[in-house]
Amino acid sequence: MENKKIGFFSRIKIAVANLENYSLFVEEKLSIAVKYFFLIVLVLTLAICGIQTFDVMQKIQKGYHYVKNEMADFSYENGTLNFSEKVYAYDSEYDFYLMVDTEEQVSDQMLQEYKTQVKSSGLIFLQNKVIYKSGNSEIEYQLADLSNQYGINTLDKAKLVEEVENVGMMGIAITIFIAVLISMYIIELVSTFIDWLMITIFSLIVARVCRIHMRWKHGFNISIYALTLPIILSMLYNIANYLTGFYTQYFRVVYLLISYVYVVAVILMIKSDLLKQEVEVGRIVETQKEIHEELKNPEDKKEKKKPEEKNPPQSDEKPTNEEPDGSEI
Repeated sequence: MENKKIGFFSRIKIAVANLENYSLFVEEKLSIAVKYFFLIVLVLTLAICGIQTFDVMQKIQKGYHYVKNEMADFSYENGTLNFSEKVYAYDSEYDFYLMVDTEEQVSDQMLQEYKTQVKSSGLIFLQNKVIYKSGNSEIEYQLADLSNQYGINTLDKAKLVEEVENVGMMGIAITIFIAVLISMYIIELVSTFIDWLMITIFSLIVARVCRIHMRWKHGFNISIYALTLPIILSMLYNIANYLTGFYTQYFRVVYLLISYVYVVAVILMIKSDLLKQEVEVGRIVETQKEIHEELKNPEDKKEKKKPEEKNPPQSDEKPTNEEPDGSEI
């Protein structure tokens, strides 16, 4: 199987389950490994962004129906928000709070009470600002800054509903997906590249300990494929963390440990193959020496193989070279 014919998903299969075939990757061009790096991170990011976009769109759809059918009328102009009445809403499915108080003066005591009522996450709208609270963290935005950032000078309930219907839920989903994909892809590329570099350095150290001469290119090629399974596990972990809040402080340790184990296993296999090749080369050299000696001294070989001549049998007859005595006449 030629390296150039190995497909992307076949590479993933080899990288995860066929360590003995890593030799297919070691001598490849570094550009092929870099291409694989960008693709595997892209697949990871696409999966995470897809799940996040789906989850966010469910919340947006539910929020849109609430605004359209239940929320009180409101208007926004020049950084000032006004609602026709105070709003207190809670969604048990997402454990989300919405509180609105657009009176000109909201005391610090009342604002603190609003924050205390938000147990998990929620939005608190005041006349000139909005506060997002999640757990113990709070982020405050001035409405005037948001209007300048997004170019919204005036807005009311009817106009908001109309804008959403014009764009459509699919358009909103695509916008969210692209925005999240770009930002997350850059973050994942930087993070994974740092891991790739660390594991490459580790692979060179292991190769030196095993007395194997390994170039940087070989270390890079091995390391990116050794990261394949951890990258897949990272994708599953991030999805689980986003959907369920599952978290473990040891994931990062396990993530790197798996890569290190893969690298050590592959280098030991390479070492074993090299030893087998040395033994085979030794046998070939010995065989060639024997053939060379045979060709150099063919007569010696024949003499060694020629059997020794036996002594001729003794005869009772007299030697023929004696002088005649006259009796034979």
